[in-house]
Amino acid sequence: MSTFAPALAQLAIECEPEGLTVKNSEKIAIELAKFFNVHQDEIGILRLDKESLLFVHPAQLNNVGRIPLNSSTSLAVRTANSKRPEIVNSFARTRHASFFEMVDVGSKSKESGKKPSKEEQVIQKIMSVPVVSMTKVLGVIQVCRKGLTAPASGLDFAPADLQKLVSIAAAFAKCFIK
Repeated sequence: MSTFAPALAQLAIECEPEGLTVKNSEKIAIELAKFFNVHQDEIGILRLDKESLLFVHPAQLNNVGRIPLNSSTSLAVRTANSKRPEIVNSFARTRHASFFEMVDVGSKSKESGKKPSKEEQVIQKIMSVPVVSMTKVLGVIQVCRKGLTAPASGLDFAPADLQKLVSIAAAFAKCFIK
């Protein structure tokens, strides 16, 4: 647990009794956003529910729909099915399901401090890691950088960032079990 922020390690312990509630997922997203220097809405927390992935955070995406585990265009599904973490620093140029990107999740633009346009909500860079317990996938955690262009969205994610997120996901696995 010493490979990441003490606040995250403590939060994993605190969230375990209740599990991955909306309230706990928001707390997790706040701490992950601070840790990776992104906006809170650039954190995606999905849990496996039957044969699909369901957003727990951002909460606004919870009722938008599910992502079936047989989806061929979803990075989250690929992460869950392969059980492999992944970085895609050219995500906007890859074929992917962009439906969820167009849902207003209420953040403010990094540049102007105002509500971003739809173009500024495009995911440019992303890390996606499975949440696994005893070889069983329980969900996926994603950290992304949104912006009008890849350079405007911020720095590329590095392998060290991915390794930190893998450790964090492992620490939160017990929260996904409830």
